[in-house]
Parts: sequence; C-alpha cells; structure tokens
Amino acid sequence: MLAPSTDGSVRQIARYLSILGHPFIVIPASVGALAVLRGGDLRSALAVAAVFLAVSLAIVAGIRAGRFNDFDVSERERRPGFYLLMAGGTIALAFWLRQDPRAFRACWIAGVVLGACGVLNRWSKVSLHTVFSLYAAGLWGAWSPAAGLIALATGAAIAWSRVHLGRHSLNEVLAGAAVGVVAGIGLMVSSSVVAS
Repeated sequence: MLAPSTDGSVRQIARYLSILGHPFIVIPASVGALAVLRGGDLRSALAVAAVFLAVSLAIVAGIRAGRFNDFDVSERERRPGFYLLMAGGTIALAFWLRQDPRAFRACWIAGVVLGACGVLNRWSKVSLHTVFSLYAAGLWGAWSPAAGLIALATGAAIAWSRVHLGRHSLNEVLAGAAVGVVAGIGLMVSSSVVAS
C-alpha cells in the first residue's frame, strides 16, 4: 500500500472526495438525482435508499460484533462477509424493482460487479469507491453523455483520493477501475436496449 501524503490541504481535499465518493453516498444520490431529472417515479430511488440504509445498519452491527473493522471494511480478509451482505441487499432490491426493466438490469449488473469483486478479493482489495463511482458514471452516461463524462472525471478524482490517502494501492484502484468501466458500459448498453 502506498504511503499517505503529508501535504495538509491536498490531503483534506482527498479526504472529502473519499467521504463523498463512498458507494453508499454515490449510488443512492445518483439514482435519486436521475429519478428527479427524468421526471419519473421516485419509488425506485426510495427503494435503493432503503436497501442501502439497511445494509449500512447491518455493517454498523457487524462492526460492533467484531465481524468488520470499519465502515469501509478495509481489511481484505473480512470482505467476503461484506460481499455476501451486499449481494443479499442487491437480490432484495432486484426483487423489489422487478417491474422496472432499467432498474432490474442495473441491479443485475451490480450483482455481477459484486461477484467479480468477491472473486478478485482473493488476490486484491479492489477499491469499491472506484468501482461504484465508475458504475455511477454509467448511470449518468445512459442519461446524458456529457453528464457521464463529468461523472467519469469525478470517479477518477475519487480513485486518486483513495491512493493519495493510502487506503488502496495503485493496483487496487486500477482493478476497481477495470471492473467499474465494464459495469458502466454495461449500464449504458442495457439502457439503450431497454429504450429501443
């Protein structure tokens, strides 16, 4: 793992990016904002928020019980339980949103992403901040290519923050970027299929 930078102001920026770039903020905020911008039904966004809240509470309970070390589940050895928890939340969400083809496909892709990260966890603590910020870029890109590019740049900044803070090595962030880019492309392709 890379040593954290000691430059105070840059480190503070990296810290804010890392906090705001947490998957449990990025995904519900993106889904909610896009629901409003599309003028659609907010039930899908509320379902996403409810599932993320439930998983967050389960993580907090896991921290208290000693199963997880922190909210990011930073220790690779403890991540399999986290991936199972997230997979359960994703399955519940997919069932809840099964009548919405776009949301159902997004859940299915998220499930594949979690499975891939779970497999890669054997060798690398993949940066989930990077994975899901780039997954979110796919959500935004399906709505607007310009918004997708802005979200992509934001995802790159979040990835930088994780390395800068010493939370991940460059290889862990690059692994997350590879998974996230494939997931984002999958979201954009699946959205175009649903729309056609």
